[in-house]
Amino acid sequence: MIDISDFIKSVEDKKKDIQKFYERGCRVLNMLLPCRFKARNKPVRDYTFATICKKNGLDMVAASLYSLYRNSDYIPSRVVIISDGSWEPEFGVSYFRKRGLNVECMMWQTCAEYYKESLPELHIWATRHIWGKKMAAILFLSENNAVLFSDPDVLWYGTPLREDEWSSLPFKISIDCMHSYDQDFIRQSGSGYLNDTPDPINCGVVYIKGGKSLLNEQAINCIRYQAEHCGNFAEQTVFAIMDIRFGNRWSREEVVSTVEDVIRPFFSRPVLFKNTIARHYLWRLKWIYWTEYFKMRITRA
Repeated sequence: MIDISDFIKSVEDKKKDIQKFYERGCRVLNMLLPCRFKARNKPVRDYTFATICKKNGLDMVAASLYSLYRNSDYIPSRVVIISDGSWEPEFGVSYFRKRGLNVECMMWQTCAEYYKESLPELHIWATRHIWGKKMAAILFLSENNAVLFSDPDVLWYGTPLREDEWSSLPFKISIDCMHSYDQDFIRQSGSGYLNDTPDPINCGVVYIKGGKSLLNEQAINCIRYQAEHCGNFAEQTVFAIMDIRFGNRWSREEVVSTVEDVIRPFFSRPVLFKNTIARHYLWRLKWIYWTEYFKMRITRA
């Protein structure tokens, strides 16, 4: 089991104030600069880009989408943003229309209620925790469509999938820097094998097509457990079970999920590679996220 919790504790307070100050400054600067999505005559792929956020996270969704539209060879045929309940769909549609992008917005209840009879525990979990809402949204949207789910704190540097993967893959997921799963569920269910994998998964970026039909009995058991307990990293645990079955992952260099920037000099280049497709700016790395987004906006694609 890969565990960097001791490392995280050791750097918890280092540079924290300056990072937060710089993050706020960069975020405000980006908000002051008009963000407009421009048609770049790129071909459209038949997939749905999806995410879920709070009201105060819509600017991050805009940044993430901007990076995808700028750097991917293809743009999605549909963009769906799920509200966690803190904003109404009409607000989100208007927010992006002003920036030149047509999106669909829906409440999390639309997704969760779809499973009220077929998997009631998922509905219960979604009513109790944001991770249940995220799980319901991803499954619901992928029931009949290919979905690329991306957390708002992900920036895109390339095309999400290879040409041959768009139609052939039912499931693909990114790799994490540590095993961040619901350890209580793992102990209760005897699922220690999840901690034995050399590549722990991260569900900040997920490509999925098939919805609930992709869940095996162990994944469903985990959802049932979460309806009652709402454990830590619960949805990531479900996806880890799914990953055991499908085994399709972006490499650590393709979708980067490291936190090592915290111990590097403040103005160091972020951890990126020649083949990086996306980076998940986890934990306290938002100061780098907003800096990278600003650099994208002032340089030519």
